[in-house]
Amino acid sequence: MANVSTQVYSTESGVELQQELDLSQFDSCILYYFIFGSCIGGLLIVFGLTGNGITIAIMGRERKKSATINCLFMLAIADSFVLLTYGFILIPMGLRKLAFGWWNGHNYNYISIIQVIEVTRIFNQVSAFIIMLVTFQRYVSVCLPHRAKQLCSVRYVNILTGISYVASILFFLPNFFTYVLVKDSVTHRYRTVSQPLVLSSTFQIMYATVATGLVTYVIPVFSISFMSIRMIRAMRAQSKTMQKSEDRNQARKDLTLSSIAIVVIFIICQSFMLIRRVLMWVYDPFPRYARCGGVLQYFGFVPYITMVINSAVNFGIYVILAKGFRKKVVRLFIGGNRIAPERLTWFYAYVK
Repeated sequence: MANVSTQVYSTESGVELQQELDLSQFDSCILYYFIFGSCIGGLLIVFGLTGNGITIAIMGRERKKSATINCLFMLAIADSFVLLTYGFILIPMGLRKLAFGWWNGHNYNYISIIQVIEVTRIFNQVSAFIIMLVTFQRYVSVCLPHRAKQLCSVRYVNILTGISYVASILFFLPNFFTYVLVKDSVTHRYRTVSQPLVLSSTFQIMYATVATGLVTYVIPVFSISFMSIRMIRAMRAQSKTMQKSEDRNQARKDLTLSSIAIVVIFIICQSFMLIRRVLMWVYDPFPRYARCGGVLQYFGFVPYITMVINSAVNFGIYVILAKGFRKKVVRLFIGGNRIAPERLTWFYAYVK
C-alpha cells in the first residue's frame, strides 16, 4: 500500500472532504448496505454455515464408504469457506456505516472488496468443480452403472478435490495483480489504481471475459445440465421397464428433484457473477462506479448475495425435497442414531 501525493488526488480529496460535512446524501447507501449486506447477507450466511455444519456432521460419519457421500461432504466444506469469506466482507460493512457513519471502515472495505473477494471466487470455483463431480458420480451410477466401480471411488474424489483447489488458485491468481491500493496523503483513505494488466485489452477479452466465463459459467453449466438431463431420461426409461419398491421409486424422485433444484439455482446465481465480470471490463475502475453515487451502486451487492445463496441453499434443498435426509437431521438432534436397514431412504439411494 503506497502513499500518493496530494496533487494527484487534490480535486477528488477536496470533494470528499466537502462531502463529509453533509453525510445525509449517503443515508440511502448506508441503508442499502445495512439491509442487503449485514441483514439479508448475514442471515443467509448464518443459515448456510449452520446447514453446512449439519451436513458435514451427518455425511462425515460415512464419507469413506461412498464416493458420493464424500463429494457432498467436500461440497459442504467448500461452501462453508465461501460463506466465511463473504461474511468477512458483507456483515461488517453495513453495521459499521450505520453505527459510526459513512466513512468508518473505508480502508477495511476497500481491502476486503479488492483482495478478499478474489479469495471468495477461488472457493466458489472449487464449489462449482465439486458440484460437477457430484453430478458426474450420479451420472455414472445411473447411466453407466457398468463403470461405477472404476470411476466412483473415495480416493478418486479426494484426488480431484485437491486438484480443483490447486487449479482454482492458479486460475484466479492474476486477479490479485489487477488493482493496487494507494493511500491519499490528505484523507488517508485507500483508492484503487488500475495496473497495466487490467488495462490490457487482450487480458480483458481473453482472460477476464472469455476464459473466466468459460471456467466459471459455461463449462460447469453445460456439463451439469447435460448430465442431469441424461439422468432424468435414464431414470424415466428404467421406471418403465423395471419393477421397484415404493421406497426406491420415491428415493429416485427425491434425487431427481434435488439435482434439478441444485442445477437451476447454480445457473441463476453464477449468471450474476458473470455479468459482474463483464461490467468490470466496461466500467474501469469498477470500484469507483460501484460505490455510493456510482451508476452501479445498487448492483454491487447483488452478485455477492447470489453467491451466498448458492453456497447456503443445499441444506435447505435436502431437507425440503429429501425425506431420508430430513429424518437423519431429526435423528441428529434427538440423539436417535439407529438406522433401519430395511428402509432404503433417499440418502442411501443417492450415494449408492
